[in-house]
Amino acid sequence: MKNIFVTDIDGTLTDPCKPSLDAYGIKALHKALKLGEVILASGRPFQGIISMYSQEDLIIDYIIALNGAHILYKNKTFKTYPISLDIIKYFLQVKQQYLNLWFYTEEAWYASSLETEVYCKEVKGVNHQALPLKDYNFQEVLKILIVEEKNLKEVTEDLKNNLKGVHITTSSNSYIEIFSSNINKYLAVEEVVKNTKSRIFSFGDSYNDLEMITNSFFGCAVNNAVKSLQEKAHYISSYKYGKGVYDSLNYIERKFFK
Repeated sequence: MKNIFVTDIDGTLTDPCKPSLDAYGIKALHKALKLGEVILASGRPFQGIISMYSQEDLIIDYIIALNGAHILYKNKTFKTYPISLDIIKYFLQVKQQYLNLWFYTEEAWYASSLETEVYCKEVKGVNHQALPLKDYNFQEVLKILIVEEKNLKEVTEDLKNNLKGVHITTSSNSYIEIFSSNINKYLAVEEVVKNTKSRIFSFGDSYNDLEMITNSFFGCAVNNAVKSLQEKAHYISSYKYGKGVYDSLNYIERKFFK
C-alpha cells in the first residue's frame, strides 16, 4: 500500500503569499518524502508553486495546481478541468464590477489591473507576472479569482446563487476562487492515485481544503486553520504553517508507522 501525503501551501506549509517555503515547510516535505510520496495541492498556478522550493533538493512528481483544475506529472500537464465558456463570457461582461478579477489558463495569468496593491503583493508571492485581461483571447480558463476585501461573504453567496457548473470557495481572507464543478483538490488526488491502493494523509488550513481533509484516510489541520476545517480534521496541530505540518507528520509517524 502506498502512503500519499498531500499538502496545501499558502496558510498550511507557509505564511500566505510568501515567495518561498520557510525552513519548517521544507523540513516537513523532506519528512513526508521519507514516509511516502508527496503531492502539493494548491490554489496557486503551477509557476507559482515550483518557484517556492529547489527542485533539485525536493523531488515532487505530482502537483495539483489551481485547486485541482491543473494536474501535472513531472512538471508536464497530466489533466485539466476548464471552466465553461458561458461562465467566462459572463465575467467578461461584468468585469467592471471587480477591481481585481484574475483568469488563470494553463500557461498564463490575466489580471484586470496590474497596478493594484493586491496584485503587486500577489506577484511577489507567486514570482509570476500577469498579462492584462484585455489581452485575453478565449484560451481555456482553469480558475477565476476575485479579490473581495470588504464583502467577501455577500459576494460569494451571490455568485453561488447565480452561477451554475462551477465550484465556488474562498481562501485567505479575501479570495473568491471559481473553478469547474467537476473538480476539487481531493478529486484531483483521486485522479492521481486511481488504480492504486493508497492511504491519503492530507494537510490544510482553509475552505478550499475541506474536501481533501474530509475524505482523506487521515486529515490534519494546522493551528491557524478555519474552524470548519478543524472540525473535520482527525488531528489539529498546536502550531501554525510549516511547523504545524511537521508536528502533524510526527504524530502520524507515531500513530501509523511505528
